[in-house]
Amino acid sequence: MASNRRIKVLIADDMVELRSNIRRMLGSQDSIQVIGEAGDGEEALRLAKEMHPHVILMDINMPKLDGLKVTEALAKEQPNIQVVMMSIQSEQEYFRRAMKAGAKDYLTKPFSSGDLSDTILGVFNKWLKDRPDLLEEESKAEILTFFATKGGVGRTTLATNLAISLAKRGKRTLLIDSSLQFGDVAITLNQNAGKNIYNIVEKEEEITPSKIEANITHHPSGLDLLLAPLEPAYADAVKTSHIKTIIETLSPAYQFIIFDTASQMGNNELQILDQTGLVLLVCTLEISSLKNTKLCLKTLSDIRFDIGKVKLVINKDISNVGISRKDIEEGLAIPIFSVVPMDYETAQTALNQGEPFVLKFPRSILAHAMEAMTDKILSSGVEVIEEEPAGAFLKLKKLIFGS
Repeated sequence: MASNRRIKVLIADDMVELRSNIRRMLGSQDSIQVIGEAGDGEEALRLAKEMHPHVILMDINMPKLDGLKVTEALAKEQPNIQVVMMSIQSEQEYFRRAMKAGAKDYLTKPFSSGDLSDTILGVFNKWLKDRPDLLEEESKAEILTFFATKGGVGRTTLATNLAISLAKRGKRTLLIDSSLQFGDVAITLNQNAGKNIYNIVEKEEEITPSKIEANITHHPSGLDLLLAPLEPAYADAVKTSHIKTIIETLSPAYQFIIFDTASQMGNNELQILDQTGLVLLVCTLEISSLKNTKLCLKTLSDIRFDIGKVKLVINKDISNVGISRKDIEEGLAIPIFSVVPMDYETAQTALNQGEPFVLKFPRSILAHAMEAMTDKILSSGVEVIEEEPAGAFLKLKKLIFGS
């Protein structure tokens, strides 16, 4: 190949079986990555604008908008996307019409896996030849990390619901459970953890893209998951170098990668934080949680971590406990980014049924708070939360925050 990057491919065909067969044929190609599928022409055009694939495998006949019209539109609007037209018609006239529309090659169905991969590689390499201006750095996922210094504060619940919320909005999102000993993402989302991060590293072989993707779990919401090992004994097999490789490999395929970490600051957590663009530091109004949160912020400051990346999330918020948001912000020297109210019944019911509350209870105050958090993450700026009157919890305030 002319480049060591992976070729991002979008499949556009109204036949589900054909799309599945193409995925299978390309599954062993570490130089090629299928990033999405479209079942009609309008969806293909929309996904092309969102996903920026290198190559689109385009069926010539599709509902709503046929492949020729989609290709013509892409040639005008996104000329860097290379289209390979697919059709059961082998006549020269179809080939001519495809080339006139802007396609770069033509595959007659059925085709072999060798013909498919060779065509994709040929089109991609021809596109790159003598055009170094097109070798700019790939867009990469924004990495968010949910971190907490104490268990039981609802870190996993928030991570799963935010990830689902982003996926609902059409954002390509991956949630990685990096609480490697006792991760709860699988049970929280009612998923089988047979495919997990340990399977990627267990044989101490080279970590390939196809091996990583074979262990991704696809949630019905559209969210992708990389789950924690089945047993705590397997956790030590996952090294910081593995995490770095996984992030670098998967980042071009997603818009958001979210980590749900363990409540500790070990080597793996530091590796994740080092590559994180936004740390969502979760705490509750319990004294021990606030105390540990302050210690966490001090530790991050001591290791010269960019505190500007840290956003404070107050979970299980209840009124009339004697400590205000102003007290917290002054004591921790960091503004509150988001507040999620206490609603034990909603949260527990959703958790016990393995369905996130943003899906099961979309009108609940919890879902509303999560959607508001999603809005802030997707927006360019951070909304300032209105301050409440100062509380009178002075003795405990001094104990937690100092005088």
